[in-house]
Amino acid sequence: MKEGVLMFSYTYDDDIKVSLPVPHIDAPKLFPLIKNSGETISTWLPWAKNLQTVSDEESFLKMVLKNFGTGDSLNCVVHFQDQPVGMISLNKIDKANNCADIGYWLGSEWTHRGIMHRAVSAIIAIGFTEYHLNKITIEADVNNLASNKVAEKLNFHLDGTKREALKYSDYKFGDMNEWSLLKKEWQKIN
Repeated sequence: MKEGVLMFSYTYDDDIKVSLPVPHIDAPKLFPLIKNSGETISTWLPWAKNLQTVSDEESFLKMVLKNFGTGDSLNCVVHFQDQPVGMISLNKIDKANNCADIGYWLGSEWTHRGIMHRAVSAIIAIGFTEYHLNKITIEADVNNLASNKVAEKLNFHLDGTKREALKYSDYKFGDMNEWSLLKKEWQKIN
């Protein structure tokens, strides 16, 4: 891969685009978003507290590009009006069972604008049309109201709650709602 070359980009609407990261360009922009979002992000995503430098973020972005190359995941930068505001991913792409789960985060100054709702809509479309998935899931801590609302508004089905499914950095466990959307359900509304 030649550095600086954007290999993949998907435009959802006039404001929202998701694209593969360009580590040396995106890391210096994403790192402050994570750090400035402090407790908002780290409450739900334990890895955020371990991120210490722009170099750490750049290393992470390089790693996700390798995972993209092997077909294991698709991690994209979420752009709002051509500005990086967060990330979204299809994780654990299971080719044998045609399923994957979605993960995402958004800088706290960009919340309550419908950005993540549209970014998740974009990654769903990519998952069902480009990756030929049959099922996409979202796991959200039962107390993460914003993430649960995104899943609900996008017509995901609440399959159930997994008790104490995630250990946070404070060694407390969180119950996780598991939401799913099947391709045939998505096709009915799109």
